Amino acid sequence: MPKKKKRRRGYKRGLHTSPVAGECKFRSSWEEKFMIYLDADVSVKSWSYEKTAIEYMSNKKTMKIRKYYPDFFVEYQDGSKKVIEIKQKRKLLEATVKKKAAAAVSWCASNGATYVILTELELKNMGLI
Repeated sequence: MPKKKKRRRGYKRGLHTSPVAGECKFRSSWEEKFMIYLDADVSVKSWSYEKTAIEYMSNKKTMKIRKYYPDFFVEYQDGSKKVIEIKQKRKLLEATVKKKAAAAVSWCASNGATYVILTELELKNMGLI
């Protein structure tokens, strides 16, 4: 008898069809709400979801290099760019999150962008949750 696939609970998953970015699969209701927000923001020129790959070293001993795909890459009408990660505040102290964030800050400095982590606090202030 085949094993039953475990269903992950607690996160809303689905497909958002954007007039700007096309079809995007999201993995949380926060990401979906932020996609809707980006579509409505007239200052946003373009955005993409999990398309930007940033390499980071996951293990210093083994020198293992992995790729981090931040949630959003946003280009604004004024020419500015942001790499945006949506993350629960309680997860910000995790070692992997810190490594990915450090790599993203470095990547952004080299590519003329700004790295931003949005937690539930910022999303509440924006009126998204």
